[in-house]
Amino acid sequence: MNDKNRLISADILMPEILNLVNDGHKASFIVTGMSMWPFICSGRDQVIIESCNIYDIHVGDIVLLQTPLCNYLLHRVTNIKKDSFETTGDGNCFRDGYFTYECLKARVTELIRKNRTINCNSLYWKFIFRIWMVLFPFRNILLKLLRFISRIKHKINNELSKR
Repeated sequence: MNDKNRLISADILMPEILNLVNDGHKASFIVTGMSMWPFICSGRDQVIIESCNIYDIHVGDIVLLQTPLCNYLLHRVTNIKKDSFETTGDGNCFRDGYFTYECLKARVTELIRKNRTINCNSLYWKFIFRIWMVLFPFRNILLKLLRFISRIKHKINNELSKR
């Protein structure tokens, strides 16, 4: 971790972030946890969130929600019903289940990875996200393959850096 980043408990950070969002500001934080890998990586990627309501979210959007157990999840919306919505982590092979709209706190609009901004609302990224959701039945195999490729890439980069 570099000098400008500090780890702060979600119990402290999220209420402050949500105060900013509820006051009409955008807010950002570096993500922890690997449930959204390969699209969002723990400790590397930053998300920018904004306020939203039930009419602002669509299948494919990444949302911040607070579960009935009071923990926070940053997962993708995979189904919407009249009184609830379902989410799934991109790196998970199971659905989270349905949450009431009271759990919805914010929506991710952008990802920042290695000083590059990714607009989550661009047609390109919506297309990529949609393909990933359609491939859900094969996700276990795809995630294993992606991890294998990532390990090989990491080994190659380590060998090249030794030279």
